[in-house]
Amino acid sequence: MRIRTFLTFSIGAVTGAGAMYLLDPDSGEERRRELRRDAFQQAKQGAVTATKAGAELTRDLTTAAVEGYQQGRADATGGMPST
Repeated sequence: MRIRTFLTFSIGAVTGAGAMYLLDPDSGEERRRELRRDAFQQAKQGAVTATKAGAELTRDLTTAAVEGYQQGRADATGGMPST
């Protein structure tokens, strides 16, 4: 039970410190702006990475499908490649 209490206290302390850091009347607006900018940059980079990975996967699947089709055609013609 003590670990749960300590964990709850720690989460509350971190949340409070984060809120205090971002809601600071002197520098909070600049910090929020920087946090927002960094979050958008990370999201953009993640989208670029996901797009590249998707394109690579599409290319690999297309290649495998073509190779499978060609293998099936070769098997259907008795191993003789069609011209």
